[in-house]
Amino acid sequence: MNEQTFSACAADLAEGFPDAEWIDLSPGRALLIPDWLTSSESAAIYRACLAQLPWEQPEVRLFGRQHPIPRRHAFVGDPDVIYRWSGLEQRPHPWIDSLVILRSRLTAAGFPFNSMLANHYRGGADSMGWHADNERELGDWPVVATVSLGQERRLGFKRRDGAGRLSLDLPDASLLLTSGAVQHHWLHGIGKSARKMEERISLTFRYINGRYIDS
Repeated sequence: MNEQTFSACAADLAEGFPDAEWIDLSPGRALLIPDWLTSSESAAIYRACLAQLPWEQPEVRLFGRQHPIPRRHAFVGDPDVIYRWSGLEQRPHPWIDSLVILRSRLTAAGFPFNSMLANHYRGGADSMGWHADNERELGDWPVVATVSLGQERRLGFKRRDGAGRLSLDLPDASLLLTSGAVQHHWLHGIGKSARKMEERISLTFRYINGRYIDS
């Protein structure tokens, strides 16, 4: 999805949300809607995901050694979708009802996602290292939608060329949309925190391009 189409679809999605905020990540941009869900919707989806998703903590290879990822995650999607990242090959589990509803809302706004990777942060010690969602199967301009449930966490961004940094607080019930250009020019991550924190689940919706599944 090019930047112009992204901006148009995101603007439509932001209609009716006066607190929606555009984030300048030139040459890309992001849209944060702090109250995209009601607090009761967020709590119900959180409970459903915690109880129904097939959570796991796989190991990835870093600096020649195997390490478990510092959080739990679960991957769901359409039956023919495969997601490969950091040496992992993720095959999808079926959509659960609460995620079907969220996916439908995003699709109606022009974002036809076919997969979702959930991350469960159990406290401040759980984190996400610096990375970009730019795997080949995500296509040339991958839009990512992140729905945050539970504890607010800070998402950091840093330019690949070292030219800038930025951070956003992602509150409970919020939606963050990032354009394809953001993935090309920025890294993002969630750092550890020494503060006592409650649990958080992030739901990251993506479209995985079938052209690359078996290549």
